[in-house]
Amino acid sequence: MVAKTSNATIKVDTPWSIILACVLAIVHLVLPSPVWIVFLWMVGGVSALGYYWIWQMARHVSTSRELRFSWVQVGDRLEERFTLVNNSWLPVLWAEVIDESDLPGYEIGRVASCDGYSTVRWTTAAECTRRGIFTLGPWPLCTGDPFGIFSVTFHRDEVQAIAVYPPVVHLPEIALPRGLASGQSGARRRATEAMGDVSQTRFYQPDDPTRVIHWPSTAHRGDLIVREPDREISGDLWIVLDLDGSVQAGKGEESTEEYGVILAASLADRTLRQNRAVGLVAHGAEQAFVPPGRGKGHMWHILRSLATVKAGGTQSLSGVLSRMRENMGQGTTVLVITPSCRPDWVDALLPFTRWGIAPTVVLLDRESFEGPAPPVGSSSAHTVPHGVRPAVQRDARGGTLRGIRGLLAGAGVTTHVIRQGHPFRHVVPPERRGHWKFKVSPSGRAIVVRRPEGA
Repeated sequence: MVAKTSNATIKVDTPWSIILACVLAIVHLVLPSPVWIVFLWMVGGVSALGYYWIWQMARHVSTSRELRFSWVQVGDRLEERFTLVNNSWLPVLWAEVIDESDLPGYEIGRVASCDGYSTVRWTTAAECTRRGIFTLGPWPLCTGDPFGIFSVTFHRDEVQAIAVYPPVVHLPEIALPRGLASGQSGARRRATEAMGDVSQTRFYQPDDPTRVIHWPSTAHRGDLIVREPDREISGDLWIVLDLDGSVQAGKGEESTEEYGVILAASLADRTLRQNRAVGLVAHGAEQAFVPPGRGKGHMWHILRSLATVKAGGTQSLSGVLSRMRENMGQGTTVLVITPSCRPDWVDALLPFTRWGIAPTVVLLDRESFEGPAPPVGSSSAHTVPHGVRPAVQRDARGGTLRGIRGLLAGAGVTTHVIRQGHPFRHVVPPERRGHWKFKVSPSGRAIVVRRPEGA
C-alpha cells in the first residue's frame, strides 16, 4: 500500500500487522472469544498508532540543503549544510538522507534524529579530487514509525550543478616571451576578427594569405601588395592544448591530459595577472575555444572550459596550428602544450616565426608517464638535467622527444620539458580557499573570520 502526501510517499514496509488483524477477525467469527478481541485491539491499535505517527511526519517534517559556494578547485573542500525541521509534537526517531550526487568521492549519507518541535543541522565536507561539472542531488529523505510498519519518503528532486576547476600552480621555470612588440598600436581586437592597425605595406610573398592583400595599392602599382600590420604592444598569449587521444599517456591525475590542463590554467592565470590577453584552444573529444581577453572574469571562462575538456577526438595538432596561423596577427605569443613527438606539428609551427609570432613549447615527457615516476622536481628547459636519462619514446610517426627538441632548438623556439612527478605548488593553498572559519563572540554570535574565495 502506497499513499502520497504532497512531496512525501507513505508505504507499508511490514504488512504483518494487517495480515494478523485479518486472521484474528476471522478466528473470532469462527470461534468467538474475548481473547481474540483483546489481541485484535492490540494489533489494530499498534497499526493505527504507527500510521498516525508517520502521517505526522509526512505533514510536519521538512528538510533543506545549502551549498556554501557554487565552485571549487581540485584540492578544495566542498561543504554543505543540511537542516531537518520537525514541527510535530512527535519525535523523528530516525531519518536517513540518501544522496544521488555524481561528484566522485562525495558521500553525504547520514542517519539523524530530531525531537518534537525542534531543528537539527549538520555539515558535510569532502575534498574535491577531480575536475569537471558535476551535480548534487537528488537526495530523498526516509523515516519511519517506531514499530517498523510504515515509512515515508520525502522526494527532494532539486539538482544543483557545481564546477570543479583545475588547480592553479606556480610555474617559475616556464618563461614566456612577450611577443615581438613594437609600434604604438592599442588595438585589442580578437585574432579571429582583426589583423591589427596597418601602417605600411610590402610586396606579396608566396606564403601570404589572400586576406592581407591591400587591393587599392595593388590596383595603383599593378603588383600584389599586402598590408603589414603593426605589432601589438600587448604580447597577447594563445594557449594551444593538445588533447589528441592517440598521444596521451598515464592514468588519472598522473596523466599527460591532467598535467596539460594544470599547465594551461596556471600559465593563463600568470599571464592575465600581467594584464596581457589570453586565448585558449584545446582540441580533444570536443574542441574548447576561448577568444583572447583580460581580467579575472576571463580567467573563470578559461577555467570552466578546462574543467570539461577531455582527451579524444581525431584532430591532430598540426591541423589545428595550420588553421590558427591564417587568423593570427603579429606581436602575439603561441604556447603549445603537447606530449606528441610527431614532427608534422613542428612543420606547422615554424612558419609562425615568419609572421612575427613568438612560439613557445611545453613538452610532456610521455615516457615518464608510462613508466615509473622520476625524482620529484625533474623539469628542464633547453637541456636535460644531470641524472635524468633522455626520453627516447617513439610514437606512431617514429619521432622522439630528443628529436623534437632538436628541431625546435634549431629554429630558435624555446622548449620546456615537464615530467611526471613535477612539484606543483598551489598559488592559493586549498586551506585558504575552500574552508570557512568562524569564531564565537561573548554574546554567543557566530562571526565569520575567513570565507572561501568566491563564496
